[in-house]
Amino acid sequence: MVFEPGRHASVRLENGVFVARGKLHEVCGNGSLGFVACLVGLVEGPVIWVGYKGQRATLNPDGLAAFFDPSRLIMVRGLNRADVLWAGEQALRHRGAGCVVMELGDGPDLRESRRLQIAAEEGGALGLAMLAGRAQTSAAHMRWQCEAQNNRDYPARWDITKSKDGQRGSWRVRYTNRVRGENAPGLVSLASASAA
Repeated sequence: MVFEPGRHASVRLENGVFVARGKLHEVCGNGSLGFVACLVGLVEGPVIWVGYKGQRATLNPDGLAAFFDPSRLIMVRGLNRADVLWAGEQALRHRGAGCVVMELGDGPDLRESRRLQIAAEEGGALGLAMLAGRAQTSAAHMRWQCEAQNNRDYPARWDITKSKDGQRGSWRVRYTNRVRGENAPGLVSLASASAA
């Protein structure tokens, strides 16, 4: 396979598997938070995380610290879907952003995703749309299905279900602890209940 990363450097996830910067990627499934945390740990610079105000769960810095330094995190909360999409688009345009994560219900439609894709190309950030609902026809570069597994050795499975550059694959995943530099299946939960 020949991979052309475009004008922005790609993030090397594994041998032969690259996630292109300056592109929008969709992440689906109950293991999407672990996948996003792993990718963020491979990218330098600020991480802008856009979600809805009043979400029932918030990010847990102790859990995220196993993957990346949580002091890099900038949290943005919108009142509705339009706010989240607008804030995500503005963050993707910013050349200083290393990664922009948008927590969405249903995936962006073709028009919404095209706007996000253009913004990502302009700014060069890694754009990640976490989908809690259904995926739609979109301009996203890749779509990942990430599921938690009831397996102590390999607690996650990641599948590429869409790729504009022809990448395909399925992986059983073992998370490593960035802080200790070892495999750590008993990591602190990545999400904690909101105190509100």
